[in-house]
Amino acid sequence: MAEMIIPYPQLQKILERTCELAVIKPRAEEMMEIVEKKLADLFEVAYENAKAERSSTIKMRHIPITKGFKNSLNLFRAVIEDEKVEIEPIRKYVLKKIPGDIPLEEDVVNELPIIAGTLFVLVGRVIKALHPEIKNVYPEHIEEAKKVLDYTL
Repeated sequence: MAEMIIPYPQLQKILERTCELAVIKPRAEEMMEIVEKKLADLFEVAYENAKAERSSTIKMRHIPITKGFKNSLNLFRAVIEDEKVEIEPIRKYVLKKIPGDIPLEEDVVNELPIIAGTLFVLVGRVIKALHPEIKNVYPEHIEEAKKVLDYTL
C-alpha cells in the first residue's frame, strides 16, 4: 500500500469538502497509489518537455496542467488552508517520488504538495462525476477513476 502523504483525518475532511465523499483508510491508500502513479506520469512528461526545450531545470510550464486541473488546484488550495494541512512533510515526501535527472525550479518544488493533493482530489472528483449518488468510496469506484485518469492524465 502507498504511504499517506496527507494525514488520513485531514484527507477525510478534504474529500468530504471537495467531493462530498467518505473514504475509509484502506480506500484512501488505494487512491494514493493512483496519485503516486499520476504524479510520476506528470513529471515524466515535464522531463520530456524540459529536455525538448534543452532546459537545465523543470519549470511549471513543463508540467502538463490543464484548465480543469488548475480549477481543482484552486479548490484544493482553499481547503488545505481551512484544514491547516502541513505542507512541508508533503513536499519532502513528494520530492523523493519525482523521477528524472533534471532539477526542479523553486516554484515547482513549492507547488509539489498542491499538485499531489490536487491529484487526490481529482480521483475523488472523477468518482463523484461517475457516481453522483454515492457517498462512500468502494474499490470498484477507485478502479474506474484510475482508468479515466490513465486515459486523460
